[in-house]
Amino acid sequence: MKRASVSEAKNGLSGLLSEVRRGEAVLITHRGKPVARIEPCRIDGPGADRAMIELLSRGVAAPPRESLDVERFLRVPVPRLTGGARASEIIVAEREASR
Repeated sequence: MKRASVSEAKNGLSGLLSEVRRGEAVLITHRGKPVARIEPCRIDGPGADRAMIELLSRGVAAPPRESLDVERFLRVPVPRLTGGARASEIIVAEREASR
């Protein structure tokens, strides 16, 4: 777990939040003593865990193998359609083929 003093957290909050987005927890200290922890948000709410367990048991979803590297993900080029194809036409064709 990364550690940061209150002054480091105040001056470098954006950087710390980037690390939290990647799944890292950050311990905030004041004069060397822990006072707070910043950690990634989890999906909360009634039934959230139950829904996740059902999706996992049905094989619809799989647990993550590693934390998402947001910066790396955002650097991946966006896929482009080629040959004049339109996304809506491709979707309609796939739906009709699955009937």
